[in-house]
Amino acid sequence: MNDEFRTLYLQEEEKNDMLKKIIEYLSVKNRILNTHKNIGERDELLLKLEIYHLNETKQFDKLHNIFGEEASSGISILNLVTNEEIQDINQISKASSGYKADCKIKMKSSKNEYYVSIKSKNGANPAILNHTPRSANVFKNGELDNCLPDLDNILAEYIYKRENKEIGEDIPITSLDCLKTNILLKNTFIDVLKYFTFNGTGKGKSRYPANAIMTCEADKITFIKCVNEEEKKEYIESIYENIILSLRDKGMPKKVNLKVCEPWVFCDIKPDGSIKRKGSLHIRIK
Repeated sequence: MNDEFRTLYLQEEEKNDMLKKIIEYLSVKNRILNTHKNIGERDELLLKLEIYHLNETKQFDKLHNIFGEEASSGISILNLVTNEEIQDINQISKASSGYKADCKIKMKSSKNEYYVSIKSKNGANPAILNHTPRSANVFKNGELDNCLPDLDNILAEYIYKRENKEIGEDIPITSLDCLKTNILLKNTFIDVLKYFTFNGTGKGKSRYPANAIMTCEADKITFIKCVNEEEKKEYIESIYENIILSLRDKGMPKKVNLKVCEPWVFCDIKPDGSIKRKGSLHIRIK
């Protein structure tokens, strides 16, 4: 094989390899679109798929636009459990519901690793805290047990305003006067938001806390590093006025311990006289 023919052969082989990768990427993307109707779950998978494909096809300029200079030489998506690099596009999967991080990304140039929480803005408002009652472990003997008195005061205003029909079920937290006038309550609430965004759930601290946030909105992907406490607080403050709070019945224990749960319970009286006890805190980003 002469040099000219060998060069042409290698060029065609490279084109064929790239074409195979594109076809496989489109095939996996089509499967995700057809099998995942929940928009949040679907977008988590599509985002991972997209950055995997950009890296595999060496589109480092696009990775640079998302992640910055650290991604100029590419990235690795690591399996959260084994810490091994995912090298097969078909291995991309949804993270466990108990994890705050949805994926782990390693920057090849800096070697920095980020545990990334993925938020989709293409469907329902992404949740920070899902339907958690006052009796949850994190408020009894977890990281937030000292926050209960302040949370009780915050939710007392919410319940009072609901009982007097001043507010509906889902409200922006800017509707609560106590968070405007009492800086201590606001600081506690920011700590609560930090915990549920990065560290854990109502059951307790996550096995895989997050130290970065990725959002997808239409075709736009953004990445925010939140490695230290200052960066985490800055992120929470950046979304603070877009926080939506509610008390709902979903997630309430079957046997309600009134002594524990009552401070958060709003009794929703229906037209037929029946009462639905709503005491599960639910927090989303608008």
